[in-house]
Order: sequence, then structure tokens, then C-alpha cells
Amino acid sequence: MTHLASPPSDSVSELLDSFAVRSTIFCRSELRAPWAFRVEGEPVAKFHVVLEGSALLRCEGEAVALAPGDLVVLPRGVSHTLAGDPGSPAPPLERLLADYGADGGSSLRYGGSGPLTRLLCGGFSLAEGVSDSTLALFSDLIHVGDDGARPRWLLSVLDDLKAEADSGRPGTSAIVARIADLLLVHALRRWLLEQGRPGLADARLLRDGAVAKAVHTLHERPSEAWSVERLAKHVGLSRTALTIKFRDQVGQPPMRYLADVRLRRAADRMATGRLSLAEVAQGVGYGSHASFAKAFKRRFGLTPAAYRAKAAEPPRIEIAGLQSVSRARA
Repeated sequence: MTHLASPPSDSVSELLDSFAVRSTIFCRSELRAPWAFRVEGEPVAKFHVVLEGSALLRCEGEAVALAPGDLVVLPRGVSHTLAGDPGSPAPPLERLLADYGADGGSSLRYGGSGPLTRLLCGGFSLAEGVSDSTLALFSDLIHVGDDGARPRWLLSVLDDLKAEADSGRPGTSAIVARIADLLLVHALRRWLLEQGRPGLADARLLRDGAVAKAVHTLHERPSEAWSVERLAKHVGLSRTALTIKFRDQVGQPPMRYLADVRLRRAADRMATGRLSLAEVAQGVGYGSHASFAKAFKRRFGLTPAAYRAKAAEPPRIEIAGLQSVSRARA
């Protein structure tokens, strides 16, 4: 008998398994421009999927343009607006559902006579035992759009979601909610992997409230003037407790870790952007170019200028001992 090998365990999978995402569909909306609505802030995680058309989401001063197939997740349920026309008044969604909702408020038709946008709006809960401090580590807004890297299975799932939402068959709400579960897990995984892209702290640290919050804060706001005292106050620990816990779980003191975060981010910006070296240094929290250059060379073995020049070179390909320059960037 052939036995299938179990996939190797990893910290991201363990964390996602511990969440046990469970979705609830609030409503399926058909909106014709001009339209807009506001979702009030409350401690209930929310999401929106664009099935058709486009929308503009505004949240905490940030504006995100949404296209068909886009998913936005608001883990802490912060207030936000969605609009087909940014200039349109945005009444509360609850009021629109009361005035224009159908099927017990589970569907909404609203707006003018312009282009159609179809949305799937819902909320989700996590398993009991997931602490508020863990949930608080996620960004207020997670956007999964079409960046050209969507896996093939996700495209198929989005097609299935649209078809099921269109069908109106008995059991549609349950099926759509379970498909939404899969989309939400994908969004949370993608966010976790993006946060861990520099190869710094392990995602399982998110399970330890204070240390995880410290790690997340340093990733999100590395350019600020952090000290151990300020970081300890921010996460609710004494300086000594934070230093001991941080070193034990991350492997180095908080300020050394911050330096690594800053320098890795600087390296990414120099390799992919056009900012001047002084702008890069200032953007990651260094007060002077000289101190930045010294720290960068100590970390990477190259001056910032040499690193940028090396990153700009076309990749070299070795075949059977012969070396050639790739023309992929030409």
C-alpha cells in the first residue's frame, strides 16, 4: 500500500491552523454608479470581494482601487468606505440594507444607472483562544489584488465564487461562505509571508503577544526613533523584561534587530527603486548618510553605492562552465 507523505510542518501553517477562520456572508450587492457606502468601525473582522466592476476603498486615510477578483480584509473591523464615485455621499451600509435590501437584508441593489459593481461583503471570526494581541498584529487593511502572481487555483476559486453567487440555488450562502474561508486564509498567509520576506523573525512569534507586537512594530515603523525604553512602553513591558524575552525568542537584542530590519529594507529599496542614497538612509531611520554607509558596509560587505551598482548589473548565467550575461533586462 502506498502511503502519502504528510507535508512538512512550518510556522505559517501552524499559525493559520490555529486561527480556524470561519466566514459569514453579510450581503451580496449590485451597485450602479454613482454609489457609495460607509461601514462603521466595530470589533468584527470584515472582508469584501469584488465580483464585477470596480470600487475605491478608503480606510484610515489610505485609498485603494479595487478591480474584479480583488479581496480586501480588515482584521480589526476599522471604519471604511467603498464607492464607485469618490464624490458620492456615503450613508451607512446598515441603512442601505434596511432601505434597499432584499432576501432579509442578504442582498442589496442600490445606486444610479451607471456602470455595475458587484460585491460580496462579509465578516469572519477566529477560533477561541486567539488573543486580541495576536489579531492586533495584522495591518488594519490587507489587500490581495491581481499583481500577476495569483496562483492558478486562486483564479479558479474566484470563478467558482462568482458562479455560485450568481446561481441563487439553495445552499448558496453556505457554499459561498466556505469559499470565502479559503480566500481569507490565502490573504492572511500572503500577508504573513510578505512580512517575513526579509528572512527576519519567524511568524510563530505572533503567538507571543508582547514580543510579537514589538517585532511587528519594528517592521511597520522602522524609521522612527526607537529606543528599548520606548519600545518596552509601547508593548507594555519593562525594559529588562522586553530585552530578555526578545533576545530569548528572536535571538538578538531589540535594537540590533531593528538595525537589521532597517538595513535589509534599505538594500531592497536600493535594488529596486530610484531613491538617492541619502533618501534611502533617511527613509529607514538613519540621521546621516555617513552612519548609514558605515552600518551598511558592516552588514553587507559593500558600500551602499557599490551594492546598488551590483544590483543593477544583469544576472549572469553559467552553462557548462561558460559564463554569459543574461539579456532578460535589455
